[in-house]
Amino acid sequence: MWGMNSFQKIEISWTSFWRFFIFCALAALIYFAWDSFSVLLVGVMVSMGVEPLVSFLSEKLKFGRIFGAILVVLMLVAIFAAAIYLIMPIIFSELSGFLSHFSQSLSSIFSVGLPGVNVGNFGLDQVINFVAGGASVPSVISKIFSSIILIFSAIIITLYLSIEKEGAGKMLRIILPDSYERPVIAIFSAFETKMRRWLGSQLVVSLSIGLMVGLGMWLMGVRYALILGILAGIFEIVPIIGPVMTGLVAFLVAISDSTILAVYAVLFFFIIQQFESYILIPLVMGKSMRVHPVIAVISLLAGAQIAGFVGIVLGVPIAVLVQEILNYLAERKEHRSVLNL
Repeated sequence: MWGMNSFQKIEISWTSFWRFFIFCALAALIYFAWDSFSVLLVGVMVSMGVEPLVSFLSEKLKFGRIFGAILVVLMLVAIFAAAIYLIMPIIFSELSGFLSHFSQSLSSIFSVGLPGVNVGNFGLDQVINFVAGGASVPSVISKIFSSIILIFSAIIITLYLSIEKEGAGKMLRIILPDSYERPVIAIFSAFETKMRRWLGSQLVVSLSIGLMVGLGMWLMGVRYALILGILAGIFEIVPIIGPVMTGLVAFLVAISDSTILAVYAVLFFFIIQQFESYILIPLVMGKSMRVHPVIAVISLLAGAQIAGFVGIVLGVPIAVLVQEILNYLAERKEHRSVLNL
């Protein structure tokens, strides 16, 4: 039988209401200004990645913090510009033949080809159309210019955050209220340490695997060795599974030329996968810096679906940040439980 005391009175304080309102406002701001917010995140990530090099130049070589930061950023810009000017034309030249060849192999084996790829008539315009998901060339050019502006903005943010030691942490201290400063800084410090080590080690692993695959495919005579090497370096973000995915692509490319060559390619990638799992990753990364394959896959897919290429870049870092937040909350809960005993 229901009585008058069956229902509990729920009271919501003005403080809780304002917190909820501010949270919704921040979520809406991030949603509508995602491009600007993503540029800030990229700048923070790059500044964390280059921090060891900037510190080395400023503290060990006595270059000074400002000059060291400017030198590192200029070096990154020079590498990026050289890659666009020298490597990108070669990549696009090979990519047209690679996609056509890969689609032909899929069609001959599984009777299914890549959508939008016409074998034998696949040039630069078709490559852009395929990569852009059917968008017109003018819209793609417009997106490229917008991306250049965003990249330039990310470079400026990286420079400002790198000029001052622990620039990102100090930025958070400025904008955060006093009541939130301690927990947020604790979470960010743990995230920064983990991501800095992960970024450096992941770069070494990706470059090593990419170079080995590209050189190995070229020596074996497999076509489109440059594309396969780039794919191997990119897929290396997903540990263990990455070499398997690239090996499957290499098999489909090589089998149309020779069955023996395809078998050799599979054996080569098996050796690469064993080298990665038992030598390279334990030596460079260690167990503490590895990102779980499931987290990496889900974060990359979710990032690609939500924000495209920028989402792919930020997918793993955001997943690691969420993981650090959950770890912090779990530690605080355990600490309160110990105090209550």
